[in-house]
Amino acid sequence: MAKVDNKDLVTGGFLSFSLMGQEIIAIMFALYSYFQGEMALATFYLAIAGVLLFALGIFYIFNRHNLARLLLASTLVIGFFGLLLGASGTSSLMWCLTTVPVIVGAFGYRDSLFMLIGIFAAATWIMVGTSMPFNPPNYNDVVVARFLSAYVILAVFALAMDSSRFKNLSKYKDLSSRVDQITHQDQLTQLPNRNSMESRLEHKYQQYRRIHQPFSILLADLDNFKFINDRYGHDAGDRVLLAMGQVLSDALRREDTVARWGDNEFMVLLPCASNKTATHIAERLRLAASELDMDARGDKLMISLSIGIASIDKCIDIDDLLSTAENGLYQAKQMGRDMVVAG
Repeated sequence: MAKVDNKDLVTGGFLSFSLMGQEIIAIMFALYSYFQGEMALATFYLAIAGVLLFALGIFYIFNRHNLARLLLASTLVIGFFGLLLGASGTSSLMWCLTTVPVIVGAFGYRDSLFMLIGIFAAATWIMVGTSMPFNPPNYNDVVVARFLSAYVILAVFALAMDSSRFKNLSKYKDLSSRVDQITHQDQLTQLPNRNSMESRLEHKYQQYRRIHQPFSILLADLDNFKFINDRYGHDAGDRVLLAMGQVLSDALRREDTVARWGDNEFMVLLPCASNKTATHIAERLRLAASELDMDARGDKLMISLSIGIASIDKCIDIDDLLSTAENGLYQAKQMGRDMVVAG
């Protein structure tokens, strides 16, 4: 299973929400500053809103999520320090605090942790430092304590929420992967199951209709499997099925696919194989199965395969293909087992 990347998880959801949310917040603060007669602040917020609008266009029109995220973060950090250095009003400090959860959501737990620590250190230096090359606003101790404590509380809360969200999403991804595995993989042999093979056959048939590239299938059945189960138990039967799946996989070409089709049946998909080629491959599989050396309760097990063959260029559709392979398998059983019959 591929590793879950928290940045990828938030790109399509939280990033777009953050861009739109910060756009609205910037406009609201611009309006508030305008009605308070603070035209410089209003212009500053509108500039932030303009950059975020540009980032939204990059996100939705060009689908450049990483660039949109970079613009968002750059705008928030520049705006944060711009307001911290140039305005000491309560509204400016409130806007600075809105950047904290957005940074966490846009960059994930680890990256944002280092960013928030760096921003906090710089903000502390600006607000309480004594030796600086510039003259920041004169913040009183109460404002500094409230702002920095609010920053820390927001940062801790946002990081905790993001960590919890990431864990839940990771669990969901793991569960989805497990469900997909159960849906498409046989749990005993670890081969594709019938549902998976049916999908592959349908895909191959649609490809055949477009480019007329023939393919064939083999339907292989373990002879006397019921006798092995009844006499030696299901554990012995499971060992035979597991070994047979491995034998078939090892004997096939790289492009071929073997799946567990039923209880003791295996389906083999042979891309680009004519009926003649499929017959040669089926004989090779039959011989490989007969050479399988297994025993149970001290008895040597006699293992063999009966195989039916069908090729799409001799059939009408998928149903006809499967019916032809089943008929070939039935004939092989009726003719004495341990043989190959091409339809």
